[in-house]
Amino acid sequence: MAAYAALVSLLNNIQQMMTHPNLSTSFHNYQIHSLEKKAALLLHFIETFNYGGLSQEAQHLESLITSAAHTAEDMIESHIVNQLLPLSADDREADFSFSLYLRKKGEIEDQFHSGSNQAIQEPAPYVAGDGCLEYLRQIIEDMDAIIKKANELNEIHRLREDQPPTPSTPKYAQTREESGMVGFGDELIQLLDELTGQRSNLHIISIIGMGGMGKTTLAKNIYAHQLIIERFDIRAWATVSHQYNAEQILQQLLSDKDNSSDKDVDKLGEQLHKTLFGRRYLIILDDIWCVEAWDEVSRFFPDNGNGSRIVLTTRLSDVAKDCGSSCFPKNLLNENESWELFCKKAFQNEDCPTELEKVGREIVKLCKGLALSIVVIGGRLLKSPRTVGYWKNVAKDIESSPSSKEKEESLDVLFSNYSHLPARLKPCFLHIGVLKLTNHENLHISRIIQLWVGEGFLKSNGGLVLEEIGEDYLKELIDRNLIVVSKRSKNGRMKCCDIHDLLRDLCLKVAEQQGFFHVISQGHVVGTERRLVYNNASRGRESARLPLARSIMKFKFEKEESYKHRLVRTLDVNNHRSVEVPLGCVNLRYLALRIPDKLGAMELPSSLSLVWNLHALIIKNSSGNPPTVLAPIEIWKMRQLRHIKCGRIYLPQPDGQDYLLENLQTLGSAVNLRLSEDVCNIIPNIKILHLEYKHDLQGNDDSLIECLCNVDRLHKLESLKLSGWWNMDYKLNEILTLPSSLNKLSLSYFELDWEDLSLIGSLPLLEVLEVQFNCSMVESSTWSAVDGQFQRLKFLKIEWCDLRCWNADSWHFPILEKLLLHNMPELEEIPLGIGEIPTLKLIHVKNCSNSAAISAIKIKDDQLDYGNDDLQIQVDVNTRVQQSFMAMVEKEGLTLNNVQSNISPLGFYF
Repeated sequence: MAAYAALVSLLNNIQQMMTHPNLSTSFHNYQIHSLEKKAALLLHFIETFNYGGLSQEAQHLESLITSAAHTAEDMIESHIVNQLLPLSADDREADFSFSLYLRKKGEIEDQFHSGSNQAIQEPAPYVAGDGCLEYLRQIIEDMDAIIKKANELNEIHRLREDQPPTPSTPKYAQTREESGMVGFGDELIQLLDELTGQRSNLHIISIIGMGGMGKTTLAKNIYAHQLIIERFDIRAWATVSHQYNAEQILQQLLSDKDNSSDKDVDKLGEQLHKTLFGRRYLIILDDIWCVEAWDEVSRFFPDNGNGSRIVLTTRLSDVAKDCGSSCFPKNLLNENESWELFCKKAFQNEDCPTELEKVGREIVKLCKGLALSIVVIGGRLLKSPRTVGYWKNVAKDIESSPSSKEKEESLDVLFSNYSHLPARLKPCFLHIGVLKLTNHENLHISRIIQLWVGEGFLKSNGGLVLEEIGEDYLKELIDRNLIVVSKRSKNGRMKCCDIHDLLRDLCLKVAEQQGFFHVISQGHVVGTERRLVYNNASRGRESARLPLARSIMKFKFEKEESYKHRLVRTLDVNNHRSVEVPLGCVNLRYLALRIPDKLGAMELPSSLSLVWNLHALIIKNSSGNPPTVLAPIEIWKMRQLRHIKCGRIYLPQPDGQDYLLENLQTLGSAVNLRLSEDVCNIIPNIKILHLEYKHDLQGNDDSLIECLCNVDRLHKLESLKLSGWWNMDYKLNEILTLPSSLNKLSLSYFELDWEDLSLIGSLPLLEVLEVQFNCSMVESSTWSAVDGQFQRLKFLKIEWCDLRCWNADSWHFPILEKLLLHNMPELEEIPLGIGEIPTLKLIHVKNCSNSAAISAIKIKDDQLDYGNDDLQIQVDVNTRVQQSFMAMVEKEGLTLNNVQSNISPLGFYF
């Protein structure tokens, strides 16, 4: 893992250095190409060598490769940084990156020439020139020797192992959805009896067991069981985890994160109590670690005397007892249950081949009934060679893993799944585990991939861009059941992922053992770490000089400290105390700053362009509000930029120079940016673009035309969000032509005729459409859908618009999945034909007319008559009209009985 990550990073670095338009070095091209060739040879060895469980010789060789690659990278980047930002004499004397290189080189030579007493001469203080070339020559010689060792080991291994080479990993199919429950039949019946029994008082039940035994899976299947759905008026789920947050727990139970973010625990608790009071409810608190978490939220659960229930899942028996619950131990799977679960994961819908059954049962037996181990190992074998020899090697690896405590035993079983990952996936998997340590919420996939690009983990294949390669890596990890998709975007694409705590612990353990990442809890650092994460984000001794640090996460940063971290690549800064970029870190690839609200606008300096290889620039306020960022003209020169996410960023108009941001994929939200022909030529490969136009736009309506008339020149644009804030004589369709590549479009505060939506509907790839926030449809309040349009639309949201009459049928939106109609008091009804769309999963009507809400309920009734139970209708009615709404329901002869509902003061859910 470490060797692969180091080599890929080195090769990426060489490529970026040699192709950078604004960077010159004193390296000889023939030496750089020689280094690149030898690094590529070693990378090929790492990718193709069958480690057979990582023999001692292989581990030794990998450590040599890692050290050599790191040494080469340290020297190259130090050379570049010293050119861009030369050190003073005092700082150069304190900078020991090259003396460290010498120590590393001495270690390599000692390993090759054990017993040699040859002294290593200390180098003179570093200066660009001949000394740099000599360092490079020595590194190339080291790599030559390592390549020779690799060839020898490869030949020995070939003679030793009489087995066919491992085939290359195929491109995995789309992630499988979570399959049905296996092996919990008796336990499920027992729990259902407990939950639906005659006991009238509030009853608490704890499912207890070690990590990976299937506690959460059992709870999920209880939660979704039809008997439970029919019995309880309200069901709610919250995941607690080790480091809990009472507000987040209550928000999850309320399913109201967006609207409740500004409320404290007491206000949220009061809202929850009102919601639950008088109703029969089921609450599930998953993965609770301490009684304090229970104490903070349990006071808001009323005992209604009607058979309400609370289910806890926990690894700790003492916690279950302290919570006053009945204990339900989650047992390990028996032999038959384990085999059934294993076959479901390893073969899906196929039968186990006869020749594999014996060794397969041996593998299952070694899992010792631990559901998580069975699932993960089965997931890996699904995509592995189906040969007896390969499966016997897997069984041997599992059997030889040492065991001690229950947790260590689980990690040891799971370790074989890590060790058998392809080399390219190992650093990415460990990195996700480390990120999970710093973020207990869902992990945003876009952030993960941007960090992988910044770290240099992703190997370019010449066809896909790095972000697409990173997405493929994630899909492979998901398909192997190592991570899961926890949230999807409006068009169904992966948005967030999560990793089980047990697998996170495995990642942290391996990362620490291999020196891949160092978790700093008390601020103590040695000074030679390459990747650090500050678990508590506190400032202890982290101001120590870190000349080799490449990644620093959750760090409180001072401007004057930036020179101490000159080689850092990824920097995630918490509570930045000033509005200045740490320009001493000119080697940055990924920079995320969180600044206090009170600092106001942040002005980026012109010297930002010295950060020669910056890929991602992310600036947020500590509160999450969008900050205002003022960019210099030099930002157009930063050709490596791939993502700019700065809340509201003011970009100066290019002044005619030779600017080009050909790698830029994300820009948001750019305020008052005129999309002139020149600007479109500068960002030809933009994929995600958020534009906001405010009152301070200089000029008249002609200025708006200049802003938007060239959008169709952006031929790779996939997502466009437009927001405008002025009165104008032009309609949007008169000044805007959209590129056919769009799959997501959001329009806010623009004038648009309903009949002009046909222009949008003709976009061949459009999957998401949002028209919202007082979009004044000036010509007509009637929308008649046109045949043959919106053929790919999956998500439609219309909000604060004056639509009154909507004429449409199922064929007008053939694959629509979600329809949201919010704050449209004039809307008379939803066309009944909409309910006949076979893919439709949700209709959400919020603060619309009573007649529109009634039409949604009629659609539900019609679909029930046709046997369609999958369509969910959600109706939010303002408290002021609830009485009239219920009267209208009664008048129409509709009933809300025998319908699953989660009723809150502001909504009805059918």
